[in-house]
Amino acid sequence: MHTIIQLARPRTLPLSIAIVCTAHALAWHNSGARFSIFVLSLLTVLLLQITSNIANDYGDGIRGTDKHRSPNAPRRLTATGSLEPHIVRRYLYTAVCACIISGIALLCSSLHSAHDWLIFLLLGASAIVAAIAYTVGRYAYGYHALGEVAVFLTFGLLGVQGNYYLQTHTLNAAVWLPAIGSGLLAAAVLHINNMRDLNSDKLAGKQTIANIVGFSGSLKLHIGFILGGLLCYALYALKVWHSLLWLMCLPYVLMHLRRALLAKNSEQIGKELVCVVKIHLLVNLLFSLGLCLD
Repeated sequence: MHTIIQLARPRTLPLSIAIVCTAHALAWHNSGARFSIFVLSLLTVLLLQITSNIANDYGDGIRGTDKHRSPNAPRRLTATGSLEPHIVRRYLYTAVCACIISGIALLCSSLHSAHDWLIFLLLGASAIVAAIAYTVGRYAYGYHALGEVAVFLTFGLLGVQGNYYLQTHTLNAAVWLPAIGSGLLAAAVLHINNMRDLNSDKLAGKQTIANIVGFSGSLKLHIGFILGGLLCYALYALKVWHSLLWLMCLPYVLMHLRRALLAKNSEQIGKELVCVVKIHLLVNLLFSLGLCLD
């Protein structure tokens, strides 16, 4: 069980919880929502992220990328030899099967037309492939500076708007604002992770946005992700002003930005990773609560 927990990386899972809460709160506020769909959606999204985390441990481990990581970085099981690669592959296959079962149950409970089924089956298959292909395979996109783009789509546009559609069977133009906001904040989480691993990724030949633009450029981009995401949530208040409840965590965000601006190297900025995960979670949960209070 301890091994499974390490592979699942529970500290990253609040990202999934946040986007599901936001999507279903938006649906509940606009036209109502079913609790059973919310539960199945939460389970499916969590399983997708766990699949991605296991694939990441396996992919970086067999490539040797994690051997160059800082001693302060979280321990990886494949790279350290704690688990043989074929054992990690078994966990990965199990997670994929669990995703498929949960995803089909979700679609059975929420979709009715053949057209919607076809679209969401394609989206679900793409999500599973994307979760694995981040670091696994010859053309792993995480090694070609596309990680932030994938996270933006998964934890933003598709994650929020897709879950919203499962409840309402409609696409709402205003929902794109929190969807983009969530995607930008989630991209900030991966980006600060890549900033922490900037030097080790260079040694391993892993190309990320962070080692393309350098530490100074990455810092500016990170702040842009945070401020851009918050702006999107703020603009949604033109439709529902109660959604501004997320402003309660603004002092926490400003303290993070101050520490980030004062960071001098990858090790210092890496300490802010947990803080950025909390920002994404707090903003989304308070935003959702504001919608429920309206």
